[in-house]
Amino acid sequence: MNDRLKKLLMYVLPLVLMICACEETPDKIIYHKVTTKKTDSTSEWLSERSNFHAKNYYSVFQNYYAKQLKLKNYKKAASGLEELTEQEMYYSFFQKSTLDTVRSFQKRYKQKLPWHKTMFVESYIGNYYVNQANYRLAIPHFRKLTTYKPFDEATCSEVGYGYGDLAFCYFAMGQHAKALKYNSKALALFNQTDNYVGRGGIYDNMAMVSLSLKNYTKAEVYFDKAMSNYKSANDSSNVLVSLHNKIILYQEMDDPKQFHLIDSTYHLFIRSKIQDESLEVALASFYVDMLLHEGRYSEAKAILSDMKISVEKLKSAASDADYNIALASYEIKAGEGIRDIELIEKALYAVEEQDDYQNQAAFAQVLKENAVLTKNYQKAYVFSEKLKQAENRISSQKMITKTLELNKLYETKRKEEQIAFQKETISNGKATIALLISLLMGLLLVIVVVLSKQKQKKIQTENKRVQLYTKQLLDKTEEERRRIASDLHDSVSHELLNLKHSVGESTPSAGEKIDSIIKDIRSISRNLHPVMFEKVGLSASINQLLDRAQSVNQLMVTSDIVYSGSLSVSDELQVYRIIQEALSNIIKYAEAVAAKIIIREGEGGLKIQIKDNGKGFNVSETLSRKDAFGLHNIIERSKAIGGQAKIQSDKNGTIITIDLKKTE
Repeated sequence: MNDRLKKLLMYVLPLVLMICACEETPDKIIYHKVTTKKTDSTSEWLSERSNFHAKNYYSVFQNYYAKQLKLKNYKKAASGLEELTEQEMYYSFFQKSTLDTVRSFQKRYKQKLPWHKTMFVESYIGNYYVNQANYRLAIPHFRKLTTYKPFDEATCSEVGYGYGDLAFCYFAMGQHAKALKYNSKALALFNQTDNYVGRGGIYDNMAMVSLSLKNYTKAEVYFDKAMSNYKSANDSSNVLVSLHNKIILYQEMDDPKQFHLIDSTYHLFIRSKIQDESLEVALASFYVDMLLHEGRYSEAKAILSDMKISVEKLKSAASDADYNIALASYEIKAGEGIRDIELIEKALYAVEEQDDYQNQAAFAQVLKENAVLTKNYQKAYVFSEKLKQAENRISSQKMITKTLELNKLYETKRKEEQIAFQKETISNGKATIALLISLLMGLLLVIVVVLSKQKQKKIQTENKRVQLYTKQLLDKTEEERRRIASDLHDSVSHELLNLKHSVGESTPSAGEKIDSIIKDIRSISRNLHPVMFEKVGLSASINQLLDRAQSVNQLMVTSDIVYSGSLSVSDELQVYRIIQEALSNIIKYAEAVAAKIIIREGEGGLKIQIKDNGKGFNVSETLSRKDAFGLHNIIERSKAIGGQAKIQSDKNGTIITIDLKKTE
């Protein structure tokens, strides 16, 4: 088993266990919801969903809350505040004033009450940050909820919501393994209660993870389970939420059923008279997509006008994103082009900072389409790259999913074979023989492993010897280049200057010719060895190289370098030569209009990328030719300094990636 397969299984096996855990039969319900009478009529009024949209809702709460604090009745004050936070979380209608009130309560009164009466504090603050798409700030608050040990339906549900919210945060950040892990924990808790709404929410979460992992069949099963639980709880609002998520599934599958589902779900929401602005905006964004698909631009414009009112009221990052993407799509499809391009670009960079890859892809897509519409091809290239980054991050789990399925089949088959073998051994009384066979196989395995390690060690030693020889050869070559460059620059140039002075002003044409020769010699000297390389360093030398390339060629070259000097000077010089060679190839053969040099220094080492948008080439075919000296030069120089070069090329351009592992 090679190292790559071992590493893959190290990541895959935990995911298999998590998925299996998610599909276990529900635990026995041990906590039932107890309907308790509210402490007073005002608290009961605050808890009613329909009252939240009353104009005096917040003033009633403020008066009640202030009165209870004045009477030092902290339990009633907490109860009233909990009702308010529950309403805002249910409708995704978060207010900064409420956050301030919750923080003040947390600081001054929380310690006066038992922990199970104040769990809403961490839940609300965490969800407030989720509403702003700030998942990193939300996670510590949800994690605090999971530290409590539940003892009844209410506390079990709250801890379950904590795990579910944690799972959602990690899912939004693209960390699917953690999302699976915490969804599994949440489902186990909700299965111990008759809280069907909470259980439905976890199935919705699991469906979204499965959707992101491209497991569409499982995603649809989970969405149906979510709706089944919501229907058991008579929760029409969350049924609509699950239908909204199912639309995402059909869009991902490019299933034409999406448009019928969008139309029926949107009008079902309108008929339901449910007052939920966040759900209204989410469904309306899909409805706008459908109208644009059908060319009904005037109707789409009217829906967008209604959406804007709700979005301005919500002040939610998610709703802002839905509206901005829908508006930009309309402006592009209508042929107008995005009007407020700066707003959409800011939104893209904001979701990038939060690792919100789903919205990053959506914003990058509309910005790319707009750039093509306005014939700004440089911008189109930039946004294409950002779209690729987001899509690569979203789809990176596809291989893991396939491996999970194959591994599950393998584990099942292996267990069946083990059971059959054990039965046969017991029935025939051949346990001893089986043991001897196992020992023999184990011994053979040990021998194979030892021989394999010895062979691998021998190969590694030989590789290191070749690498050291190549490195010394390159260093000697660079040393000779440096000497010749110095002689040309210091000696020959000096002699030519003396010749120019001796000729004097009597023959100006000869002086001009000498100047031209001096300039050529300095250019040759600079190509042989970069001037001042040891003093100015790698980053500055690369930027000088790029400036020279741009000044004499029809090529836009940019750089993105984050490097603090972890390599030796000789290794830095090899990196410079690699970039110089790659840039030379781009200029000679690629027919590119733009290129980019990226250097990133991390804990594991250095990553270098040279990208261009040229015509590309067949990598394997080119490398097999005898005249592919430049590409082989890049590969061998990378090996010499302990790195590995990877070349990818197609009709959209070429990417050369060099990974240098940090040496101990």
